[in-house]
Amino acid sequence: MGMNCVKCGTELPQTGAYCPTCGAPRREFEHLARQTERAVSQVLASGGEALGRAAKEFQPTFDRAVEALRPAVEVLERATDDVLLAVRPAVEATARVAKEFTDKTVAAVRPAVTRAREKTGHAVHTIRERVWKR
Repeated sequence: MGMNCVKCGTELPQTGAYCPTCGAPRREFEHLARQTERAVSQVLASGGEALGRAAKEFQPTFDRAVEALRPAVEVLERATDDVLLAVRPAVEATARVAKEFTDKTVAAVRPAVTRAREKTGHAVHTIRERVWKR
């Protein structure tokens, strides 16, 4: 990645002692770039260390919170199991009644649909014969 002139913003060529646009000396930019790199490295290092210390300090509090919530989670798990056991028979009965209703509806409608299909087929056949005769 190239370096830009801090005075005019022009990208500096890899070689050359001065900015081709404003004439500012390249050495000054290289010095500023090295200082910036060092400052960023120090900030990153100290920030990482601070985060590590904060995580270590926070861990016991986090562990206590997890232990405090564990009984509530266990109660919820048991309650969920109880609800599932209580609801299952009703769900199974509903599914059984829905299937019976569907089967009866199909059985009642099937003869009418069969007659309609036969009449439609007969009508189509009649129309085709009339069209072909023309």
